[in-house]
Amino acid sequence: MRKPKQVIKQYLGIILSVIYALLIRVLGEWNVIEINSLSYLMIAPMAMGFIPFYFEGGKFRKNIAVAILYPLFAVLVFLVIAVITHLEDLLCFIIIGAPYIAFSIAVSIILFYLTKDKKDDGIRKSSLSVLLLPFLLGQLEKELPKVKTDVTVSNSVVIDLPDTLMWNQLFDVPDLSAANTPGWMNYLGVPQPVKSVYDSKHNIRLGYFENGVVLKESVTEQIPNRKLVFAIDIRGSQLGANPTLKHILKTKNMEFHSIQYELKPIGNHQTLLKLSTNYRIHSNLPFYGKFWSTRIIADFERKLLTSLKVTLES
Repeated sequence: MRKPKQVIKQYLGIILSVIYALLIRVLGEWNVIEINSLSYLMIAPMAMGFIPFYFEGGKFRKNIAVAILYPLFAVLVFLVIAVITHLEDLLCFIIIGAPYIAFSIAVSIILFYLTKDKKDDGIRKSSLSVLLLPFLLGQLEKELPKVKTDVTVSNSVVIDLPDTLMWNQLFDVPDLSAANTPGWMNYLGVPQPVKSVYDSKHNIRLGYFENGVVLKESVTEQIPNRKLVFAIDIRGSQLGANPTLKHILKTKNMEFHSIQYELKPIGNHQTLLKLSTNYRIHSNLPFYGKFWSTRIIADFERKLLTSLKVTLES
């Protein structure tokens, strides 16, 4: 049986990679490094792929499987710890995990082929600058203007009710709990809607969701029985213990412009209900932000409309 010191020595590269990743993540929580940035999602995992070579270079040069498995294992351990400590949720596990695994393994493979016939000294001379890159570039990124991308996600459903009977139900949405059917995104942490309560005197609608999330909204436009538009007040909302929502909304990486319902009568007893979400992404990685945000919001809209249809028709 190996002694603890032997185990630590054998897996020192993994241990230090995990500690390094957690340090970067905590600095992101303190806004020293922005989580939605090139520095965090690309440069930091590259540095993770480099760390084992610095401490265990010889082992990596002999076996490419080790060069692949070590950074992969380090990323997975980091993400598990981040989820357990509520720095991240399971959805962030996937969103962050994909680039972390890809870039850390890519760097590890490149270093395997570049250094397999060389001595450790060639790596050690540059180690300090590599590990500092996320910090240095992170500060630079904070000063650079973000790319702004406007996005609209829409979904629709046919409900077997006339628009006149549906109109008021969009202000005060009845309890949808019995009609909600969770999907894989909900299991990963995306909350489902429960109900909404509207105060016409103060023009405030509170949208209640799972996991203690409450969104404060106000009506900005309405055409009776045809169109209803809400705006979200993030400061007045309660985001509960949901790391993904906090990262996206409180850091203003995503800015919601409006949530819009449109009603179109179909015959005498049916209505086409269209739900659209208009928002802006502020990011140095707009393609990645758009990829995930459109999928999350589209899934949310489809489930909301389906639950609303089942509840109203019953």
